[in-house]
Amino acid sequence: MSMIKVMKCDLEKTLFSAGFLAAILVTFLLCFTEDIYIEFSTRQAFSAFESLFKFDRAFMESNSDFCSLSVLKSALYGYSAMFLPILASFPFVFSQSAERNSGNIRFSIFRGKRLKYYFSKFICAVLSGGICVMLGVLLFGIFSFFAFPGLECYPDLPLEFYAPNGIFAEIAKKLLSSFIYGCVSTIPAFFLSAFCRNRYIILCVPFLMRFMLDTATKKLIVNTRDDKIYQTVFPFEPYAPSRIPYLEANEMLYSTIAVAVISAVLVLLGYIIIMERRTDKGE
Repeated sequence: MSMIKVMKCDLEKTLFSAGFLAAILVTFLLCFTEDIYIEFSTRQAFSAFESLFKFDRAFMESNSDFCSLSVLKSALYGYSAMFLPILASFPFVFSQSAERNSGNIRFSIFRGKRLKYYFSKFICAVLSGGICVMLGVLLFGIFSFFAFPGLECYPDLPLEFYAPNGIFAEIAKKLLSSFIYGCVSTIPAFFLSAFCRNRYIILCVPFLMRFMLDTATKKLIVNTRDDKIYQTVFPFEPYAPSRIPYLEANEMLYSTIAVAVISAVLVLLGYIIIMERRTDKGE
């Protein structure tokens, strides 16, 4: 089988799995937990879900924080970003688990050649993670544009400042950002799948790793308050890949892309080495 056919077969199995649909739904629901408005008198923050029941339409139209485009931009910054390593890995992990239970991994490897199998699994894992997160954010965006006021409700809001390249460009940036974020978030789970059979460990360990890395980088930046250190640490922050569509063409953008690409290559090489040394080929 050619590489394209192997990838197509793996993608079809993953994209039509229960894990893929579950990841889209949970991503969509978690986006409602993001804070979109802060009441300055009490310093209380309100999520998108709370705002729908707390404030009436007239109040929303008086404050641009409730603009549908602003609500969409809030996605993947709080709880939804925290749980992203789990959500993005759902499709691949459940598909991989089903393949292992069927006992077809050894047959698939030797039928389509080993390297084809490894590369296909990697590309399938990354793409499925990016697509499911992007579709979850897209559903949240569609709901937001119906449930919250549009830009036309804020005539005093400068469009060139809020959406300098147009509304559709801002939406495209957000969707691309969520796709990249989902792709990168799947990589740790893919590596763990080379030597771990327990799908719950494969899903939860990247979540813990992301939490520890996020805490460490934030403390380093806050404690130093140095721009040079921030520029050095930024590419290693868990959310940095999601900022790629928004960064200007400078050193920070190139270093962020370089860190993401190098990490992906190292993980793929590690996966191949481990799988090659396993006598059971991952079954």
